[in-house]
Amino acid sequence: MDYTTYKLIHLIGVITLFFSLGSLFTKYNKGAVMGHGIALLLLLVAGFGMEAKGDIGWPAWMIVKIVIWVIFGAAIVLAKRKIITGKAAWISM
Repeated sequence: MDYTTYKLIHLIGVITLFFSLGSLFTKYNKGAVMGHGIALLLLLVAGFGMEAKGDIGWPAWMIVKIVIWVIFGAAIVLAKRKIITGKAAWISM
């Protein structure tokens, strides 16, 4: 696949992640959990695909993006345990 295809998949993953997080923080359901996992997988695969096609190495911003990816992956725990609810999630995210 070319760089543009990876970029499109990456953007679809970002949109899916935010829709699923919005659903998780308002009403925890199985569909939102599946969307969250699929979105994280799309982001990971497309992000590393873009890195491989672009041959950019490991700049500091890429490491920061991986840390942000892990934080968004852990956000599902906050939603399940109701540590953060809808309005607080809007402010913090």
